[in-house]
This record gives sequence, structure tokens and C-alpha cells, in this order.
Amino acid sequence: MNIINFISHFPDEQSCELYLKAHREKQGIHCKNCKKCTKHYWFSTKKVFECSICRRRSSLKSGTVMENSNLSLHTWFAAFLLMSATKKGLSCMELQRQLGLKKYDT
Repeated sequence: MNIINFISHFPDEQSCELYLKAHREKQGIHCKNCKKCTKHYWFSTKKVFECSICRRRSSLKSGTVMENSNLSLHTWFAAFLLMSATKKGLSCMELQRQLGLKKYDT
């Protein structure tokens, strides 16, 4: 995917949330309490999945590399695009500059 396609597919945070939600539902959501893929309910107001058995809630980012991150999904998706679009790789400092992040730690 090139930058033009990325902008058209993911113009805002909501489009990234819808894509990730659909992808996670297709793969099956793994409950950390039940230790298996169970039926989950979606709460759109809080943007979380809830296990139908134990009622444990998990966010869209849980179980991914984005877990425990304060960055938006749109920023993460842009980072994935930059990492996969370059042939020779991308340094952390260049990624920080391209995404406009203030800290290197992020």
C-alpha cells in the first residue's frame, strides 16, 4: 500500500478502529481469563470487547504490539505503513521525525 492509498483507506481514527475491529473479530478474540477464544460482545461506547463467559473486557489494542500504548491507532497504522514501505528499513529516529513524535521513547 502506498501513501495515497493509505490516506484514502484510513483518513481518520474511526476508520482505523473499524478496520482493526473487523480484523480481530475475523481472527477470533482470545480471552485472557478463559484462556481460549470465546464469544465476545462489542461495546461501541467504550470501544471494548466483553467475554460472554467471564465478562472480562479487552480493548482493541490488547494482545497486540499496540497494547499499553497511548498513541492513537492512526499513528500506529502510519508507522506500520512507513516500516513496510521502505526497502532498506527505517531507523527509529527517522520514524519519530516522520510521525511528529516528541519523545524517542515512544
